[in-house]
This record gives sequence, C-alpha cells and structure tokens, in this order.
Amino acid sequence: MLLQVTTTAPLPHRASLTEAIVSTDAIQQLSPLVPETEAESRRSSERVNLSPSWKRQVGVAQKVLTAVPLIAGDLVALLGCFYAVALLVTMTTGYSAHTEFFLQGIALGVVYFGVGALLGLFPATAVSPVYELKQLVTSSSIAFAMILVMNKLLAELSKLELVVAILGGCVASFMVPLARAATRRYFVRYRWWGERVIVIGSGLQGQAIYRFYDRARQRGLRPMGIVDSKYARSSEDPILEDTTIPYLGSLSDLSSLSKLTLARWGIVAPGGCDGLDMSEVMRCTTILPNIVILPSGFLLPSLWANPRECAGVMGIQVTDHLRNPLARFFKRSTDVIGAALGLFLLAPLFIVVIAWIKWKSPGPAFYGHQRIGRGGKTFKAWKFRSMVRNADAVLDEHLENDPDLRQEWFRDHKLKNDPRVIPGVGSLLRKWSLDEIPQLWNVLVGDMSLVGPRPIVTAEISKYENMYSLYLRVRPGITGLWQVSGRNDTSYDQRVRLDSYYVCNWSGWLDFYILTRTVRTIILKEGAY
Repeated sequence: MLLQVTTTAPLPHRASLTEAIVSTDAIQQLSPLVPETEAESRRSSERVNLSPSWKRQVGVAQKVLTAVPLIAGDLVALLGCFYAVALLVTMTTGYSAHTEFFLQGIALGVVYFGVGALLGLFPATAVSPVYELKQLVTSSSIAFAMILVMNKLLAELSKLELVVAILGGCVASFMVPLARAATRRYFVRYRWWGERVIVIGSGLQGQAIYRFYDRARQRGLRPMGIVDSKYARSSEDPILEDTTIPYLGSLSDLSSLSKLTLARWGIVAPGGCDGLDMSEVMRCTTILPNIVILPSGFLLPSLWANPRECAGVMGIQVTDHLRNPLARFFKRSTDVIGAALGLFLLAPLFIVVIAWIKWKSPGPAFYGHQRIGRGGKTFKAWKFRSMVRNADAVLDEHLENDPDLRQEWFRDHKLKNDPRVIPGVGSLLRKWSLDEIPQLWNVLVGDMSLVGPRPIVTAEISKYENMYSLYLRVRPGITGLWQVSGRNDTSYDQRVRLDSYYVCNWSGWLDFYILTRTVRTIILKEGAY
C-alpha cells in the first residue's frame, strides 16, 4: 500500500524544519499502489498527520530557504554595481564621498528589497524567466530612482551622485538578472532549495508538466509525482505511459500526500484526464495553498485569479479566500454584527407580522424547516409562516390534480402560483422576502451567513451532482447570487452554477456587492413570487 510503505521513513514532528524539508528518503520509496479501502486510507492519513502549526512552519521555511539565496544574490549584484560605479567615478574625478555612497548603498538595498517583495521576486517560485527579468529590472530601476528622490528631498543632489545613480542603474539592469540566473543554477543542486509541487492529472499534459519541472528545477518547483482520480490496482497495470514518473495515487490521498511530501503547490493538468471535474479541483485548493490550473473546460474562478506561465503554457493561479483565517473572521464578524443589529432594529416589524399571521391563519407565526448547512450539518432554518398549516396536504392535492403544476414543482421546487400561500400576508411576505427575516437568528447562532448559497434540503442534493462538495464549504446565506440574479425566474441548473461561482470566487468584496444588489432586488421584487 502506498502510505504504508512510505511510513518506514516517517517525518518526525519534532525534527528541525530543515531536516524535514531536505529528507527525501520517504518520498523516494513511494509505490505506484494506493490504499484500496477507505479505512486503509484513513489509517495511513493518521500516520502522517501533521498539526496545522507544523504545516505553516514548513511552508514558511520552504519559502525562506528558497528566497534567502535569491535575495543575497540580488543584493550582492546590485550593491556591487553601485559601489563599483561609485568607486570608478570618484577615482576618475578625484571627488571623495565614500561615507555618503556607503549610506546610499544601504538605502538602495533596503528599497530594492521592499520593492522586490511587493513585485513577488522572493522567492518568485514558478514564474516565467521573462516575467522575472521584467520585475528585476523594474525593481532595480525603482530603487535607483528612489535614491535620487531621497537625495533631492533630504539633502543636496550633486551631479556626481546623479551620474553614479544613472550608470549604476544601467549596469545593475544587466547584472542583477544575470546574478539571479546564476544563483538559481547554483542552488538547484541542494535538496532544501525550492518548493515541492504535486502534478494533478495523469494524462499526457500532466506527464509533460512533470518532466518539464523535473528538468527546470531552477524555476523553484520540485515535482514529487503525479496524482489522478484513477487507481492503480497493481504494478502490472501502470497509470502513466512514462513509468519513470512517480505515480503517487488517487486524489483522495492528496491530503496525506501533501503532508508526507511537504508539498505546498499543485499544478492541475486536465489534458487527457476525463475523470477530473471542477469539484475535485476546488477541493485541491483546500489542501494545497498554491494551485495553478492549466487551460481546460472547467468552470474556473474568474475573480482574484492571476495568469501564470507554466512550462510555456498559460495557466491560472487561483486564490482560495476561504483558506484565509482573517477573511473568514471578517465574514463571521460581519454576520454577527449585522444579524444582531437587524434583529434589534426589526423587532417592531416582528410584532406586526406575527399578529397579522395569527389573525389570517391561526397557528404558530414561525416555521422551521430542516436544511443542510456547511459540512453537511443539518439545522432548522426559520421563517415567518407564509403558508397555511396543512400546506403539505394542500400541495399533494394540487400536484395530483394538475400535471403542469407537478412538472413545475419537480423541476424547480418552486411554484409561481403556490396554492399553499396564506392570502394577503403570505403573498406580501414572499414578494418582499420578509418571510426570511427570522433567519437572522440562524446567522447569529452560526447556522447561516448573511450571504451564501441558498440553503437546500436533502432531496436537492442530487441536483448539485459533483458541485455539492462546493456547497458544503460555506454556510448557506439569507441572500446570495441566486437571489439577486432572477431568483425564481432562473432554472435550477443556473442556481447550481451561481452557487458554485460564489464559492469559487468568494471574497468580502463579492459579499458586499451581493448585499447592495439585494436592496435593489427587494425594492423591484425581481423574481419574487
């Protein structure tokens, strides 16, 4: 079994980070077989379990170990060019300003490091050499320009300093990129340098990507092997045409493999992989913090996605904001504050609506229905009761006698002219979406969010198909993309796509956009019945 074999060289929890990163003995023992049962996979996963804090430390260590040589090489080249030009100019002119140039060099290095960090030069993992060249020249030019500006603002800018800055900047524009390339070439021989990557997809595209990065390790990625949705049942039945490439196992083992290999990158290569789907790809973003997706027919996230050159092919690096603890804290804080404020301000409306409902239809004013929340947890979603008490019996009777109504119900689980609605108050509540106000309580206790997918019932799971795993990643919302995109005027397939889009593209800005659109939707009663 895959993970049972690899545990002969376990990664100790208390070993140094450098030892954990450079230890490849366990990885080299990876077998092309995978656990055949869920129980075996679970036991293997527990064997290589690493705590969240350990994984964060490993991730930071990988980036630092990869970045430090690049930073050192850049600064040596940059300051070498600056001091060499300054020395040459002072020797030629006879002007002595060693102290000033020494201090300017220190400032130059600090500015370059700050600009380079902002432009993603450290560690610049898996970037195109052409893009890296552009960022290196840009950083060098900005650093020398800033030195001139600071000299002008804080002191007197002499012609000699202007000449040194211009000549030094020109020379550095050539030497810094050369030093960066030389640094990469030199340190690629060390196993601790570079970040680990797993290729997802066993087709010809995935195999080509593996071979490319295995040859071009100077780009900062060290490929560990390939995973796919397929299983290899025996060594005589290889998944990969190129048997020299390590086949690590199924996507179901990715979590364990990421811990075992310490991989923080994944490249999704769908070419030739019929088994891969979007739900599996997005599940990868919950395991590996850096995912690059090559061109495919997937419904890729379009917001917050960045193009990235990958082995000569344009890929998309997606950002999963749901992994960001600060973003999740901000969303939950907004939910709690918004729900508490809404319940307080709308308390008078609650009293009016409760009295009206009881007057028109004796019985409880609130209605709770079991819904599916984040992680598959069921909860009771509360609403103002907008239907008659024997609503199920009324519905069954009308569906039995009206084939068109029955077809509409089974298609969308909604009825435009619903016979169960309480005349007057029920219609008003539904048209203005006031029946959902009690769900502010669900938000306050953590069952729901102000913004999210529409909460579904068990019977609707089959309609989500392979997108259901995306739905389970977030709390369902009082409002969401479906509610502001036509609501009941849209098909259920469109609703699933909208919910999937929301999960893949979530951010605080998207929530804010949906909340502002909700006001317009309520006022114009778009798609409400």
